[in-house]
Amino acid sequence: MSEQIWDAYHRWFYENSVWSRMRWLGVPIYKSPSDLFSYQEILCDLRPTLVIEFGTHQGGSALYMRSVLDAARIDAEIVTVDIDDVVHPAARADTNIRFVHDSSTSPTVREILRETIARRPGRIFAIVDSDHRAEHVYQELLLLREFLKPGDYLIVEDGNINGHPVLPDWGPGPYEAIERYESEFPDDYRNDGEREQKFGFTFAPRGFLIRR
Repeated sequence: MSEQIWDAYHRWFYENSVWSRMRWLGVPIYKSPSDLFSYQEILCDLRPTLVIEFGTHQGGSALYMRSVLDAARIDAEIVTVDIDDVVHPAARADTNIRFVHDSSTSPTVREILRETIARRPGRIFAIVDSDHRAEHVYQELLLLREFLKPGDYLIVEDGNINGHPVLPDWGPGPYEAIERYESEFPDDYRNDGEREQKFGFTFAPRGFLIRR
């Protein structure tokens, strides 16, 4: 299928807010369903001991990943961070998810991650999906640079905004943050293009990254 057709479908899916009407176990989960399928494949292949999520919102994606980890019998902790405290009660009820109400780039979050990683060594799966301004995403990538080791997996969500191919008037966002980071640290990650392109479109273009 041509790139133009995929972009047209992507814009239809996004501009009609199909993503905003998705639920996981009754909890809103603002993701592409094809990305979610890739995430469960990555989790099962990686078998992480820690999942880090920047951008909790109502907790649907954290609850989804908890469901995958439990079903796959993967012993991993989830730490999910958001400056807004709007977690859905059904997600909050899962005591195997640690909800942190703070900025993803705060010193407190850095210390929480440092303590958790020291206690739970192993692979890390991280998702960046909070404030989509380029500068903020860049700062999140710098923070994670301290913690992610070779073989760990990072997803930078919503690089599709600012015309990639949706919301062309947004301004610099996650995609541009990745470009800046990779220009400064070109050897940190390799792009997992096979995963990114597997289903034809993704909310995370250029954002499927494996730590070198």
